Amino acid sequence: MKRTPALILALVSIFATANALEPRTWVITDGRTIEGTLVKTQGNAVVILDKDSKQLQLDKSWLSIGDNDYVKEFAPDSKGGFSTAQAVALPVPAKMAKVDTKLFKKNAGTISIPNATFDILETPHFKVMYMKGGAADDMGELAERMWVDGAFFYGDFLQKFSKDKMAIFIAPDDSIYDGIGSWYAELLAKSGNQEAANRVKATWPRSAAGSMTLPVDTARDNGLLQHARVFRGYRKTSADGKRTEAIKGVWVPFYVHCLAGDMLDIQAGGVSNFGAKGWFAVEAGHSYYKEIGLTGKSETNMLGARSISGNDVSTSGGFKDSRNWASELKKIVRKGEIKPTFDFLYGLEVTSADEKSIALVYGFARYLQSNLTRLSAYSKLTQRISTSRQMPDPESLAKIYGFDSAAAMEADFLKYLTGTEFR
Repeated sequence: MKRTPALILALVSIFATANALEPRTWVITDGRTIEGTLVKTQGNAVVILDKDSKQLQLDKSWLSIGDNDYVKEFAPDSKGGFSTAQAVALPVPAKMAKVDTKLFKKNAGTISIPNATFDILETPHFKVMYMKGGAADDMGELAERMWVDGAFFYGDFLQKFSKDKMAIFIAPDDSIYDGIGSWYAELLAKSGNQEAANRVKATWPRSAAGSMTLPVDTARDNGLLQHARVFRGYRKTSADGKRTEAIKGVWVPFYVHCLAGDMLDIQAGGVSNFGAKGWFAVEAGHSYYKEIGLTGKSETNMLGARSISGNDVSTSGGFKDSRNWASELKKIVRKGEIKPTFDFLYGLEVTSADEKSIALVYGFARYLQSNLTRLSAYSKLTQRISTSRQMPDPESLAKIYGFDSAAAMEADFLKYLTGTEFR
């Protein structure tokens, strides 16, 4: 059949429409987000058509891991780019982000839970619940910086915050903090999760922060994610604990540790009981990696209850001087005092961890995110956990990272720990 010019034009139009890319949100290293459509690539430059029909040209190194993976998929012929195994300086978006606290909404309402009423400071992605004297602006800024960190390194992180915000409670004293813990334990018990309730009862009074799952109606009515964080926002200044001072400043190491873990938990969506093996090594390692990497310090010990009753609480932390974690771990690995194997890493839990194993999971987190190619694999790892609610087994993890077997990835991990790159 002879095609007329009109038919040819129609076919071209249909073909172009079928292959047109959809607008998406692009994440920049300084924390900005841009709504736009990929037009083309030119070497290391990406051309985006924004919502005002203006063409923007951005270097690939400015764009997030997820953005670069998207470009790689839809512009496969482009050369260069962000996803390379070269030993280049990794981006630090949490530090680079431009966060203007003047845009935060103070006095954005109140929220009440059974033992207290909090004022609300609202930021683009969080609601910071505080009382008089609480350093809400500092907490809001840190939270937004950690959000940028998550949005930059996790491919579909933006979807997690598409409608709701995360709640962060800053408790001003023991009575408020412990009261929230008691309320949460009671909620867990009423829902039939007595084991979790016992653990909260045992660990909460001894902790400096706790995470909780808000009731569905509380979250819905306040525009919140169910995942929430509670901090003791004070230091005790007397032996009896009656005199306290508010914790101020943005880069508080313990806060960084907790919020880094929160961003990972929100991204991954949690793991089921039958799929949790290996998750501790990833989650705890990541939190220590961010704490030390962003603040140069580690102030975090972890609490865990060994039994269902919650009566036997253990505490564990890494080496005292965070500057020596890499060098000390390198020494004990070379001496054979600890084995960097998947069998060991996947068998770790908070109740079985000691300073050596915590240093090892820190090294594992650094390895998993140690160059741009591995960061891309790390993003795919978190997306897989998000859809399956399971930590991939060692063989599957190795495949995500481009290895033929877990043994090959183990060997590469050992080489990393004992080499010059890990320091």
